[in-house]
Amino acid sequence: MLVVMKKWWIGVGIVAAIGLVVILGLVLGPKAAVPGSIKRQVTSTLLVPQGGDTQVNRESMKYDSSIKLLTFNAVMGETKMVFSEQPTPDSLNDIPQVFDNLMSSMGQYSSFVTDTGTVNLTRPKELVGKQAAVLNSKGTLMFVKPDKDLSEDQWRKLFKNLAIVK
Repeated sequence: MLVVMKKWWIGVGIVAAIGLVVILGLVLGPKAAVPGSIKRQVTSTLLVPQGGDTQVNRESMKYDSSIKLLTFNAVMGETKMVFSEQPTPDSLNDIPQVFDNLMSSMGQYSSFVTDTGTVNLTRPKELVGKQAAVLNSKGTLMFVKPDKDLSEDQWRKLFKNLAIVK
């Protein structure tokens, strides 16, 4: 009887230990790039930096469903950035000149191609000479505003690590 009880307690102990490991894994494990509550509301493709040295602040993620706008903050090295994403307006897709005119009005000075699409680097008058990057790809219009200028290599590195969140 004593041997059976010992085996039973050993079995209970093993099950409890496995349960504890699973619970700790769920609580302490990596978090999804975008909180589920936001992901369920967004109607366009979600593009978020993943990997590399860009850290996305999940707590900063906000979605305004009335204008379908997702905003969040990230840090790359010592540079703070604000990302904003929205569904691409039909007019930008239907008439290519509209997007080209928008880029021109935003002071586009360079562009480069990534796996995600073409990134346009601009210096809008509204930002008083500061940079902004614009990406119109996969049904999403994205703007990225850093708190200080980035080199084109830094921009390339940032957008190289942009991933579609499903």
